[in-house]
Amino acid sequence: MSTPDELADRAAIAEVVAGLAHAQDDRDWTSLRRLFADEVLLDLSTHHFGRPPTTVAAADLVELARGTLDGFDCTHHAASTPLVRLAGDEAECRVHVVAYHHVPAAPGVVDFCTMRGFWQLTLSRLHGRWLITRWAVRRTCPWEGSPDVYALAAARTAPES
Repeated sequence: MSTPDELADRAAIAEVVAGLAHAQDDRDWTSLRRLFADEVLLDLSTHHFGRPPTTVAAADLVELARGTLDGFDCTHHAASTPLVRLAGDEAECRVHVVAYHHVPAAPGVVDFCTMRGFWQLTLSRLHGRWLITRWAVRRTCPWEGSPDVYALAAARTAPES
C-alpha cells in the first residue's frame, strides 16, 4: 500500500510526464526547460536520429527540440499513464508514447510520420521538484508514414543563405 507521500510523488511525476508531451506539442519551450535538471542524459539511439546516449545541457536539449519541432505544422505526443518505480529522491518511469508529426509536402510526398514506442525517464527530486535527468526515446515499432518529414521540417526552419 502506498503512503500519502508516495502517492503525491507519483502524481507529481505523472504531471512532469504529461508536461513533457504538452510542452512539445504547444511549442512552449519555457515550460519544457522547467521539466529538466541542468544536465540530462539523452538517448536517441533507437529513434530516427540514432544518436548514442550523451549528456547535454538542458538549454541545449530544449534548442534541439525547438529545432526539430518548429518546422512541423503540428505534432501530437500521446502518452500513457507512467509506470513509476520510486526509490527515495530518485524515480524511474516508462511511458508508452505515440508521436505524430505533420509537415506540408508536395503532392505525392508522404507528409507525416508516426512513431510508436516509449519514453524511459529517470527523475530526481531537486530543490523540492521532480526533474528529468535521463530521457530515452525507444522506438519499438516500424514508422508509419515517412521519417523523411524530419528533413522537410528542418528545411522549413533553416536560415536562408
